[in-house]
Amino acid sequence: MTKLDLKQAAIAKQVFNTTDEQVLDQVKAVLESQNNAWFSSLPAKVRKEIETSLGQADRGETLSHKEAMAMVQAWRKR
Repeated sequence: MTKLDLKQAAIAKQVFNTTDEQVLDQVKAVLESQNNAWFSSLPAKVRKEIETSLGQADRGETLSHKEAMAMVQAWRKR
């Protein structure tokens, strides 16, 4: 096990064993802010396109890989 693995395991154990909701909320907030930092650093146009795509997926406006490949093959035959 690497040093990083040991650190992750120790922190995970502490989180799992705590019953303090405030601590859990703080840990969650830190992790979410870290995860959202990359998104905030994207250009506004890219963020908008990602949000649009996620909305389409939420509404079920998706294609399977097989359907997408069939469309590409049809396009290539033109």
